[in-house]
Amino acid sequence: MDRNTAGTLTPAQAKARLRSVVENMGPAAFIREKPRETIGMAFVAGMLAGKSSRANEALANTLVSLLLDTTR
Repeated sequence: MDRNTAGTLTPAQAKARLRSVVENMGPAAFIREKPRETIGMAFVAGMLAGKSSRANEALANTLVSLLLDTTR
């Protein structure tokens, strides 16, 4: 939260700030920011997971998690 505001916000200003923060969060923001990397990750993960081996599926999940800096 931004604590350096000059004064109190009106409800409309607070809603606008909240909407801008929400738009820049989550997977959709990452996809909008890096579409080529996302396509590459999806392709590699799909190829690995499509081999029908549990080891390859685990590897694909780990790869996607590492690339997105999240844990699964």
